[in-house]
Amino acid sequence: MAENRRGLPLWLTNLLLFTLLTLSAVAYFFWQIHQAREDFLTHVRAHVQQVARVIQSSARNAMASQMAAETLLETLLGNTARFVNYLNDIEPFAPEELSAFARESGLAGILISGSKGTVVDGFPGPIGTSSCKKRPGLEHRAEGGMYLFSWPRPEGAGCVVLGIGDKMISALYENLGPGHVVKTVSQLPGIHSVRMESPGPGKQPLSGNPSVTFETLGKKDVAIARLPFQSGILSVGVNTGHLDRSIHRLWRDFFIFGAAFALLGLCISFFLYRNQASHLAQVKSYERRISKEREDASLGRAAASIAHEIRNPLNALGMGLQRLQLEGTELTPDHRHLLMLLTDAVGRADASVSGLLNYARPPMPNREPVHLDRLFQKILALYRYRLAELKILVDQSFNFREAIFGDPDLLGQVIENLLLNAMEAQPHGGFIHVTLGQNGKDAYLMIRNGGLTLPEEKATQILEPYFTTKARGTGLGLTIAQRIIQAHKGRIELAVPEPGALEITVYLPMEENPKPLRV
Repeated sequence: MAENRRGLPLWLTNLLLFTLLTLSAVAYFFWQIHQAREDFLTHVRAHVQQVARVIQSSARNAMASQMAAETLLETLLGNTARFVNYLNDIEPFAPEELSAFARESGLAGILISGSKGTVVDGFPGPIGTSSCKKRPGLEHRAEGGMYLFSWPRPEGAGCVVLGIGDKMISALYENLGPGHVVKTVSQLPGIHSVRMESPGPGKQPLSGNPSVTFETLGKKDVAIARLPFQSGILSVGVNTGHLDRSIHRLWRDFFIFGAAFALLGLCISFFLYRNQASHLAQVKSYERRISKEREDASLGRAAASIAHEIRNPLNALGMGLQRLQLEGTELTPDHRHLLMLLTDAVGRADASVSGLLNYARPPMPNREPVHLDRLFQKILALYRYRLAELKILVDQSFNFREAIFGDPDLLGQVIENLLLNAMEAQPHGGFIHVTLGQNGKDAYLMIRNGGLTLPEEKATQILEPYFTTKARGTGLGLTIAQRIIQAHKGRIELAVPEPGALEITVYLPMEENPKPLRV
């Protein structure tokens, strides 16, 4: 993934996009909750209106039933009154006979009023002739707990009053009335309560659509809908369990979806970030390599120019100094010592120019089988006497004696530079431990020596060009060694195993006849 050079990085753009989508999902979720709530309120209003219509229809039916029941009751009582009047005309009733007849007929009592003011009372309590009406009619006596039916006798000859208990009739009215319907509707699933309320003093009855409020009744959340009904208010409480379950399900789905969506966004953003970071690191690595190659090319041209411009005068100076040393028979010892110092200075300058040329020239290994143990022994033999003079002990441990593919001259230069570096770090004696072994598919040569004066965090600077702690060093020996190892597709690692000790390990691949790598 390439970097968006004109704006935000791709991973950040992706993260912002997922954030925008998440906010859209959150907005849609809250819209769903609002819609579910509105649907529930619509359902509650329709439910209340339906309940009100049922109760209103029940009230009308109850009134019609009451009227029908009263008409039927008046008809039955009227026939009974005629029969009582007929029997009384044949043979007048005595009060005891009238009471017995009333009990046998299921009546509370019978009263017969004559035209001459005679009254035969078969009621258990006082009734009085005031109950007589000019027209047949039913009257409720609450104090006696009964209904009285007055039937005027023909030709104004008094009346017949029949009494019947009000318990049965009241039960009938109650079962047919709106109260029974309210009680039945209250027991329906989802209905918490149904009741009739008064508007309250000084308040006008409700009008229009049902108003819905949410309240807590008995530790339960209830939606209370109030609808104007007749002269009062019909209040219907509906359980909000359906709404709560819907909202709970929406919350659950939202959290699951949100977590999965956020995790997906973070994973994709992290992948893009890692991919972009890797790409940028690769681009920087390419840029460093290109910059280094350009630097090496410039250094090579500069080194060639330096070699041409400096080496010729150095050769002339060297030859002149040698001639003075050979032919100057009249030179004093001081003059001869000065000539020797000048000759050494010319030699060091020539060595510096040679080191600069070696560093600037890219190594191109000519690969052939090489035994590192034999190559090390060959180089060590050249410096055995110098090691003895410096009192440096060399300890060798060779656990790998197979051949690898490499350039023996370049690898010999590496070993020589490492050995010289270890010797120059210990001018007053010390040790060198050499280990040759195998690590996976690599052969390694480890040289450990004392005399390190740098702190551990600065030890890696030894491999940098021109870095040296010696007065006469160029700082290119180990750098050239590293370039040679990299040309062999290997690597060099530095470590400080203990204070004052340096450990340099060279890893070389053991692959068969690998292709050379230009560095």
